[in-house]
Amino acid sequence: MTDAPRDLRFEASVHPGRRGDADPSRIAGRGIDRVPSPNGEIRALIDLAACVRLLEEGYEVRLHGVRPVQPLDPALVATDDEVRALIGERMRLAGRREQS
Repeated sequence: MTDAPRDLRFEASVHPGRRGDADPSRIAGRGIDRVPSPNGEIRALIDLAACVRLLEEGYEVRLHGVRPVQPLDPALVATDDEVRALIGERMRLAGRREQS
């Protein structure tokens, strides 16, 4: 058996297990990065340890892909000024809606 590299994350969906005692809403407190999918399942990016932990807790974990851990593309990181401008614009637009 090949040792899995530690610098990988799995794209997964998490579901209640066969026992039915694994409530998907309890995943929020697990420190797992998750995103709701359009069809209601919980999508997550997990490492091997989180996958094992979820399985041991009775969840069904379906793996959909594997991604290497790598530095974030600097082009995706907003500066403080960009974030302030975005928040200011959204607040300004929200103020307009309230006045209408």
